[in-house]
Amino acid sequence: MNCGTCQGARWVCEDHPDRPWGSNHPSACRCGGAGMPCPVCNEPMGERPEMPAGFTSHIDRDKGPIH
Repeated sequence: MNCGTCQGARWVCEDHPDRPWGSNHPSACRCGGAGMPCPVCNEPMGERPEMPAGFTSHIDRDKGPIH
């Protein structure tokens, strides 16, 4: 069953938090705003949120602080 807020995308548009975010989602917001974890279904406590399908990180902050 999909979340009513993100429609199963697990991420929403930061500027329009009632719309899915991510280029792979058919009804995704196309405003160009940043994405954020869905506040309804993707808010893990003390863990990283589930990332959208196909997401690739260019920075890994788990390796300690950047100096």
